[in-house]
Amino acid sequence: MRNGEKGQTAVEYLLTTLILVTVFSTMFGFMQGQLKNLFTQAAIAILRSYY
Repeated sequence: MRNGEKGQTAVEYLLTTLILVTVFSTMFGFMQGQLKNLFTQAAIAILRSYY
């Protein structure tokens, strides 16, 4: 490999890592809000079945 190819590979790895981190953090933020609503609805359903 030439130095230019090594640099390009490093930049590609960094960009891929950055994109993956951005995607997963966005998904986590979205899913966290959805899970809160799902757990609240499940808790209400459980409590209603007992009372």
